[in-house]
Amino acid sequence: MSASQFHAELMATLKAITALGGRIYDGTIPAKLPTDGAGYVLPYVLVFSGITADIGDPDLTGKTDTLVHDYAPQTNCVGPTPGHSRICAEMVQAALTNTRIGNHPLKPDTDGFRVAVPLPDNQVTPARFYLPLQWRVTTN
Repeated sequence: MSASQFHAELMATLKAITALGGRIYDGTIPAKLPTDGAGYVLPYVLVFSGITADIGDPDLTGKTDTLVHDYAPQTNCVGPTPGHSRICAEMVQAALTNTRIGNHPLKPDTDGFRVAVPLPDNQVTPARFYLPLQWRVTTN
């Protein structure tokens, strides 16, 4: 299965989270984000997704098995407050943990970095907060 297929299934799963209203963005956000009446951004998810990596040790021929892949996307759960960011992350975590992507379970990436609290993004006004979550699918 290609990275594009993995990505398409990941995006479809995220867009099915009704509370986020389809505010799922692929690698970049629009110049104007939806806001509430006070001008604060509505919670959204920013997805970073690359290509699959071949994993595994070479066999006796010296070649790597190209049918075994490692797909490791990241979701940034963003909201106007730490609480909104946390709730967004909980929804994403519930939707993605153990969901089948390409008939393989998507799991939190235990090798990836862990961020325990929402981080502030002070480069925008008003500030917003984000909580990155690392994911991994390994085929075999």
